[in-house]
Amino acid sequence: MANKITTVIKEYREVHGLSLRKFADAINEKLINTNVTYGTVNRWEDEKIPYEPDMRLLFECIATYDDWRRAMAIDCFYAMFPDLVQRGIVSFKI
Repeated sequence: MANKITTVIKEYREVHGLSLRKFADAINEKLINTNVTYGTVNRWEDEKIPYEPDMRLLFECIATYDDWRRAMAIDCFYAMFPDLVQRGIVSFKI
């Protein structure tokens, strides 16, 4: 599970040419009361330690952004809960 999250986060960060710090800044840009840091993103990408983004943070990204940050949050949900998505229990209509 963590490896899928690691892949999702790392791919979005690299595709957009963002350092760990710039990626964290982009996530925090319009969100209130969030504190995604360089270290947070680093832990998300660490394949040795299973660490996932907080579901509230992902929901906030989906509700707030209309760009790659929304797509990244949705892809994280798919990676975290593939069975729920495949069975149609969790879906996103945006």
